[in-house]
Order: sequence, then C-alpha cells, then structure tokens
Amino acid sequence: MDEMYFKIMGIQTRMQKNTKMSKAMKACAVLSVFCSFCFGIGASSFPDDQHTEPKIIWVLSIVALITLCIVDINYIKKNKACEFEIYRLEVEDLKDKKEIAEITGEILPDYILNKEIDKPKEEVTYPTVYYSVLLALDVIIGILMIF
Repeated sequence: MDEMYFKIMGIQTRMQKNTKMSKAMKACAVLSVFCSFCFGIGASSFPDDQHTEPKIIWVLSIVALITLCIVDINYIKKNKACEFEIYRLEVEDLKDKKEIAEITGEILPDYILNKEIDKPKEEVTYPTVYYSVLLALDVIIGILMIF
C-alpha cells in the first residue's frame, strides 16, 4: 500500500520536472526571438562593409522556435501520460482494497467504499498560440531586416 504512494510521488516528481522543462522551453523561445531582434535590427544599423549576416541568425531563430515547440509539446504529452498513470494506480489500489476486504470479511470505512476517482480529461492543451505569436514576431523581425 505504501509502495503505491511512493510510485505516485515519483510520478508527480516526473510531472514537476516536465512542467519545469516546458517553462524552460518557453523561456528559450523568447530568448531566441530576442536574440534575433538584437542581431537583426542591430546589425542593420551598421554600414554594409561591417555588416555581419543577420539572416543566418534569423533563420536559426525560426528553426529553434519550431524545435522548441516540438520539444515543449513532447513534455506536455508526457505530463498527460503521467496523469493517466496516477489515475490507473489509484483505481488499481482502490480495487485491491475492496477485494482484500471482501476476501477477509473486513468492513471498509464509508470514505473508501464511496470513493470516486476522477478520470483526467483526455483533452490536451498545446501552446500553439504562444509559439505562433513568437513566430509571427520573428517573421516581422525578418521583414524589418530586409527594409
């Protein structure tokens, strides 16, 4: 019985790690757009003979945004899988308690008999709007670099 709680705690620790990594992906995406802005707009203020190639950094920023979005979605999917794993463990534990009580003839308290475990929602919310806005900002930066 205590083993189940340790498993749930381990899964919750994994979920916290995934959430932290998801937040780090979002921060890296903002940093990528910021660097694109600084190098792109900043390099356009130099004369053409001292001009570094900011378009390469801009392209790398777009590639980084797409990669970070995919990795972030992967962490969100892992969190959802962890939620369903916790649900499965709780349902299994409740079922085991009821079976053991039936076999041994024990009377379980009402809070265990009437306990209902809520199934997690199957809907997953992806950060598509967040990354779409950052990608739009990056495209605007690219357009500003051309002019």
